Amino acid sequence: MKKSDIRTRFTKKVLRESLLALMKEKSILNISVKEICEEAGVGRSTFYVYYKNQYDLLRQIEDEVLAEAEALFHEHFDLIKSKLSSHEFTRIEDILRYIVKNNNSIQVLISENGDPQFQRRFFQTQIERMHYIKKSSGDKDSDEKTVRYQALFASGGALTLIQDWLKNDMDMPVPEMTKLLVKLTRAAVT
Repeated sequence: MKKSDIRTRFTKKVLRESLLALMKEKSILNISVKEICEEAGVGRSTFYVYYKNQYDLLRQIEDEVLAEAEALFHEHFDLIKSKLSSHEFTRIEDILRYIVKNNNSIQVLISENGDPQFQRRFFQTQIERMHYIKKSSGDKDSDEKTVRYQALFASGGALTLIQDWLKNDMDMPVPEMTKLLVKLTRAAVT
């Protein structure tokens, strides 16, 4: 790997971590590029090599999180489609482990200081996933409106539960939280 590639990855990482650290204290609306650069120890001209503004930086962080969540979904899709209940636990547990691993960024992104558009994008992704699962499994009983409301209810409840779990320093072990999420999600979508 080239020295310039390593430097680029390091600079982007520091800028991202700096934005997330600032967002723990205040909303993205109140954070300037200058503040991010000061926190990161990086010049503004360097910042603009990689990002248009603070919102572009945040959007790229959000896009990565959504892409990783989508990859987890596709990794497990065949088992989800076959409705293997034991797999449902594995999938949710994998998602929770991903959240634990990326706790700092996830907690900030879904907090009140995060971009509300991220949560809307997250919900839209959940709706699309539920439509895809129902269509692929041959479920013809659910109309589009019902599926949309089920997905909103289930993902909104799960998001609120995860927000509180993160705020409370993940006070419930991942396996127990997995069982709770599966139980509540099943109740919401059946």
